[in-house]
Amino acid sequence: MRAQLASLALLAGSSAAPIAAHEEPTVRNANHIFNAIHSSMREWGSTLYHNGMSFFLASVPAGTQLYHGTGNPNPTAGMEWLSFELEQAILFARLPRPPIEPHNPRRGPAYGQGQEPLSSGPEAGEESGWLHTYAAARDLRLLYIDGLSAARSNNGTQDSQKRIFLNDTIHESQIVDEAEAADEMCRILRETWDDRLDGILRMEIGTEIILCSFERDLEFVRAVRAKPIKSLDKGNRSKKKTLADLQPDVASWLSVASRYHGIGGNRVRLNYDHFVTAFAHDLDIFGGESKKYRPRLEHLESSSLEPIRQELETLVMTYDPSEPSFNWQAITDMIVERYSHTLKYLTSGIPDEAEVRENIERLLQPFVEYHRRNITLEADRCKTQFIPFLAPTQGTAALAVRSVAQEICWALLEAWEADYKTTMSKITYLVEYLSWTTWKECTGCKDNEICMVPVSPLGAAEDYDHPTCRDVKNPDIPGPRYWGGFYIPSPDAE
Repeated sequence: MRAQLASLALLAGSSAAPIAAHEEPTVRNANHIFNAIHSSMREWGSTLYHNGMSFFLASVPAGTQLYHGTGNPNPTAGMEWLSFELEQAILFARLPRPPIEPHNPRRGPAYGQGQEPLSSGPEAGEESGWLHTYAAARDLRLLYIDGLSAARSNNGTQDSQKRIFLNDTIHESQIVDEAEAADEMCRILRETWDDRLDGILRMEIGTEIILCSFERDLEFVRAVRAKPIKSLDKGNRSKKKTLADLQPDVASWLSVASRYHGIGGNRVRLNYDHFVTAFAHDLDIFGGESKKYRPRLEHLESSSLEPIRQELETLVMTYDPSEPSFNWQAITDMIVERYSHTLKYLTSGIPDEAEVRENIERLLQPFVEYHRRNITLEADRCKTQFIPFLAPTQGTAALAVRSVAQEICWALLEAWEADYKTTMSKITYLVEYLSWTTWKECTGCKDNEICMVPVSPLGAAEDYDHPTCRDVKNPDIPGPRYWGGFYIPSPDAE
């Protein structure tokens, strides 16, 4: 074990000489990589850091129940969309449909085809679609594209998908049929990557799978008829419906809010030991039209992204999604949980100087030997508090998490020893550097409220910077949309 601890002083994959034990190896954009790990497969963090920039191998255990909304009661074949949540899938089953409709994945309302017109009105008959339940026939092997990579927007949500995975064959300015894009993704998985993966895992208002072969990878469980959405539309049959008109109801919003911090049940496992992220590359991803902490790839030359494409292919062709890996997200959780509340309070303007120093000391006290101070040893004890002795020391996640832990501990120790002005400057810088998504969470929401954040395609612009508790029956407000456009509620809206 001592040998394992000593190896922490070596830079992973480097021939450089050993460094001092207190000088943890670093990785480019360690704070952003830390946040990518912490927010992975979580609606809240993925919405706030909606442009992602990372690719993970993922697996869904055999037997996991998955859901699909369609116009046909018969089992679906070929490529289609799946949801982990009933409330998300049923939105696509409640649309008005003709009584008899042959299944066609290019014309049916599959996940992601948000602007496709669907027939509505008297000629459409009285029937709705069907909610299908499936079970994974085996462990599903997936590529998880983080952020809100299923969201169709001009905000950069699909930058990594289009520019890296799809190799610039689809550009940001193009209006793309989602079924055609999904077909191309499955073609890459099948032909370029030797069928080593079964589909793509993405997030929007909920978590979805683009599965390339329903009949191969799923067992059909049942199909149940859904309640038509037009019965909720106050009898208005004159308007053409599109999937963009589908507004989540109370059950849908409650489902979204309940999954803000993960879909639960170990239904998805990510490999954190081996993943690919643009943050680790020497690229100006915060240049162009990007804003701080909203990285973009659209302004970069295609040739500069080729190393990431090669890394992604190597990842897929070398590792299996079902391989066990160390859970670095659990480590980020413990670090965030210990420091988040206090750091937010210290920068709130509420505590005076004495209370600021008391709070800093409270965080550091377990690591301090008061009769024989040694700041280097104190920093070492602090930064390794949540990291098991036998945790990996190599890899992007290991370096990023250790680097962020080191930054926190050194900043607190230096702030504790400094004059008050310097103390507050260091704490403020640390909070800006960490930029944790927990600091935007609402407090005190009532049982009939949710913390409203603009989850694509819904949400007001002001809800991004200042998420607010809203009545779950009507959480959206009039005004400019975060994802584009302007929302004015209809006169007959409840």
